[in-house]
Amino acid sequence: DRVKLILISSLILVIFWASFEQAGGLLNIFAYEKTNRYLSFLNTEIPASWFQSINPLLIIVLGYSVSVFWMYLKKRGMLATSIFKISIGIIIMGLGFIFMIFASIESEIYGKSSMYWLFLAYLFFTIGELCASPVILSYITKLSPEKLTASIMGIYFATIGLGNKLAGVIGQYSQALGEKLIFTGITLICVFVGGLVIMFHKRLIKLSHGVDD
Repeated sequence: DRVKLILISSLILVIFWASFEQAGGLLNIFAYEKTNRYLSFLNTEIPASWFQSINPLLIIVLGYSVSVFWMYLKKRGMLATSIFKISIGIIIMGLGFIFMIFASIESEIYGKSSMYWLFLAYLFFTIGELCASPVILSYITKLSPEKLTASIMGIYFATIGLGNKLAGVIGQYSQALGEKLIFTGITLICVFVGGLVIMFHKRLIKLSHGVDD
């Protein structure tokens, strides 16, 4: 049963990383080509690469707050299991792409979109990452049968690689399909998958046989 849960979690992780890694790919291109990065009060243009600094900075700023939030929920007897955190993480990240949909619409109308859309998207990506990423490895390690730990770890790192590969494939289709359609698709998939996990949360917990945080 635990192995089944690991395989289910691995599929979720592929979707998670494929979506998250758009931050360093498609969003980076969007920042360079279709975002108004000019700051009039400084009379300068922000380099597109600077947007990559938003995620690590927000991790430092928000990391403690997110951990306190989960501890608060746990003390109140509310849902704070690992699989729940992962599902919430992928939903929040999916919602972040809504801002990129608006950015795409704005760029279609005016030629360029406001940089604030990107900042809001990165904010949601970071919160989603903080919900899911810290618990993923420890959760899968705890689920792994002792004799299969090494193999399961191999599967875990393979999901990261597969997610990154899928992220690149998605980025390639942006030219043909357009960013708006890509961002919409990612939003719907992330919210659907996360919602599905929450819907079947109790059944998934039974598969873990008491293994959790």
